[in-house]
Amino acid sequence: MTTKVFKTFILLCFSVTLFAQSPSSILQKAEAKLSGADLAAEVSIRTVRPRWERTMEAKIWNQGLDKTMILITGPAREKGTVFLRNGEDVWHFVPGIKKIVALPAAMVQSWMGTDFTNDALINAGSLVEDYTPTLLGIISVNGTNCFKIALTPKADAAVVWGEVITFVSVDEFLQLRTEFYDEDEYLITTLEATEIKSFGGRTLPSVLRITPAEEEGKFTEMTYKALNFNPTFEEGFFERSNMKRVE
Repeated sequence: MTTKVFKTFILLCFSVTLFAQSPSSILQKAEAKLSGADLAAEVSIRTVRPRWERTMEAKIWNQGLDKTMILITGPAREKGTVFLRNGEDVWHFVPGIKKIVALPAAMVQSWMGTDFTNDALINAGSLVEDYTPTLLGIISVNGTNCFKIALTPKADAAVVWGEVITFVSVDEFLQLRTEFYDEDEYLITTLEATEIKSFGGRTLPSVLRITPAEEEGKFTEMTYKALNFNPTFEEGFFERSNMKRVE
């Protein structure tokens, strides 16, 4: 067997092995990296516009898929603002008026003036649970081979997108790029994950950038400064009564 034929044979075997994996199992491995995990994070969120930019600091706590607490720690104007999701209930604590306001479960408006939506940060669900995946092939994303997977919403899923296309790295099962489309198949926004680092023994992107389509010069970048995958949550941590005390 010549060297060229041997290399072609190895490549073919490699491709067959990759395609033997179901798109659902690929997504499950990708989501297990971060989504749904118990974690405590410190992040920096930079929003860029053609004529200005601003940066917020925040702490994020997750317990599974249905409990999330977000505390804004800076700048001073937004400091102390809290968002909480516990199951189907979502609340917003406004420190200026010292009131807790209930929010609707489906929230597609801008979160704190960024390009992230309330739904994406607070009410994030599971692609595996909410969508039906189809493996389209393997392509390169910034030099990394990725599974290209198209997702169509399940009939009973409470989602806002008509289609999602995500690119998951073949070697580490990291979602490096995700495109969100409306029901008319127009691209609305793109989420890119870069600057891979090790956090507590897990290899993950440290920077998430979301860019609206057809809005030149606009994007929001969230940078993970610290990640703890073994947080200890006291009883009642994800309750309304804790929103005014969390720090």
